[in-house]
Amino acid sequence: EVLWTGIPVLILIVIAIPSFRLLYNQLDIPKPDLTIKAIGHQWYWSYVYPDNGNFTFDARLVTAEEAVAKQKNVLRLLDTDTEVVLPTGKNIRIQITSEDVIHSWTIPSFGIKHDAVPGRINESWFNIDKPGIYYGQCSELCGIQHAYMPIKVRAVSPEEFDAWVKDAQGKFDKAEAPAASNQPAAAAAPSQLAQVQPANCSGFSSIFRDNLP
Repeated sequence: EVLWTGIPVLILIVIAIPSFRLLYNQLDIPKPDLTIKAIGHQWYWSYVYPDNGNFTFDARLVTAEEAVAKQKNVLRLLDTDTEVVLPTGKNIRIQITSEDVIHSWTIPSFGIKHDAVPGRINESWFNIDKPGIYYGQCSELCGIQHAYMPIKVRAVSPEEFDAWVKDAQGKFDKAEAPAASNQPAAAAAPSQLAQVQPANCSGFSSIFRDNLP
C-alpha cells in the first residue's frame, strides 16, 4: 500500500527533472540581431522598433466593411491595417508588455505564446527561416473585443527589411520613451489561433525539441 501511494510522487519527480531544465532554457536568449517590442491594448497591438530609430505604430484589425470599401481580399479576424515586418535568418528578440489588462502575444508558427502583463516585460525570441505571412491572435481573454486582436507578421529578406525600415522611419512617429531593448526581462515596462504558413521557424520552439531527453 505504501508503494502504491509513492508511485504518483515518483512520476512527478520524473516529470519535474527535465521540466526544470526546459524552464531554465526558456530564458537562455541568444544574442539578438534585432529587438522589437509588442504592447497590448484594449483591443489592438502596437509595436516599437528600438534598434531602428525607435519608431512605433499600431496594428488594428481590418474589418469586413473596411475590406469591402478598399476592395481588399483579407482573412477574416486575422488581417491588420499595418503589418509587422521582420527579416528572415535573424535572431529576433521580442519584448512583450501591456498598457491595460493581460493580453497574450501568440504566433503558433513561431512557437511563441507569452502573456503581455501591465508593468512587466516578458521576453522571447525566434528565427524565421522562410519569407511569408504569419498570423496569430491574442490568446488571453482580455475583454469584450478579445477576438479582434490579430497579429500579422510579414517575413522578408534582410535587404527588403532594410528598405522597409528606411521608409518606416519617415512614415511612423517615434515612441515617447526609449524602449528597453538592452534591459533584462524583469525591467519595468512604461506603461482563433491561425497558422496559414507551415512551421518554417526555428528558435524558441527548438528549445523544447533540442532539450527533450
